[in-house]
Amino acid sequence: MMRRFGILLILLLLITLLTFVIYYFQSYEVEETIINIPEGYSALQIANILHSHDIIQSRLLFNLYVRLHRIDKRLSYGKYLFRGKLNLKKVSKILTSAKIMLRPVTIPEGLSLRKTCQILSRSGFGSYKKFMSICTDSVFASKLLKFPVRSLEGFLFPETYRISDEASEEYIIKIMVDEYFKQTKDIDFSKSPLDRYSSLILASIVERESHYHNEMPLVAGVYLNRLDDNHRLQADPTVAYILDEQGKRRKKIYYKDLKIDSPYNTYKYTGLPPTPICSPGKAAIKSAVMPQKTDYYFFFASSGGRHEFSRTYREHLRKQNELKKQNAS
Repeated sequence: MMRRFGILLILLLLITLLTFVIYYFQSYEVEETIINIPEGYSALQIANILHSHDIIQSRLLFNLYVRLHRIDKRLSYGKYLFRGKLNLKKVSKILTSAKIMLRPVTIPEGLSLRKTCQILSRSGFGSYKKFMSICTDSVFASKLLKFPVRSLEGFLFPETYRISDEASEEYIIKIMVDEYFKQTKDIDFSKSPLDRYSSLILASIVERESHYHNEMPLVAGVYLNRLDDNHRLQADPTVAYILDEQGKRRKKIYYKDLKIDSPYNTYKYTGLPPTPICSPGKAAIKSAVMPQKTDYYFFFASSGGRHEFSRTYREHLRKQNELKKQNAS
């Protein structure tokens, strides 16, 4: 009986040793991830974090490894980037190296996908061509969003990000899309008069139209009135988007621009444009989802960037003429 027990114990030890050897040398693919190790965390606590992010496959074997190599006290705190083929040796080496440096980059509200990619590239975080390529890849975009879209226009949430110089273009775009879902998780899109994607398209127009958050729900309400009655939106920002995509940079929109044949031209076509025209902030998104009920159908920009609202086209023209007279006097 004792002999049988001894054999079983030896077999168990051999299996454990074999498992340890396999995990020691075996490499496995890790999706690009940046994790934060708080100051003062023990090897066991670090193992829990690593395991929860699928960076290690076994907490026990990680603890055994760092203790056997006497590096359990050298595991440092800070932010670390993990990606590619890793094993216990490589993970431990990363955690005993210098902490990863993160640099800030600010993406303002109301930027198009193209301009956002320009900022990221000019800030030294990657290739403009690569950013544009992945953002306009419908397969990549649909995989991130989990519903079909032609591009990520509108989903690169405006925010100040802290990014590693080592991060790939795909990872950077992913964290920006993740931020969109994080920032909008408390917005009840089921209460919106439009579906979620259409709400984002409307929000992007509202963002470009109004600089004042307290005015945005009313602007959204006017646009929805026009949509409901099958009027053209006649939104200048959509025409500006066309011009910008064509590389034409100017502040003023001319009458000839309103005749451009494009599905984004809301002076020529009814309904919403096919995609957002920028990445709106949270205030604009909430305004599109919860617009102010109004009987206004028209507005124009007045002094100070605010808008004058009207119920009829006649009233709209009268207010414009009054403003012209005031400016002339």
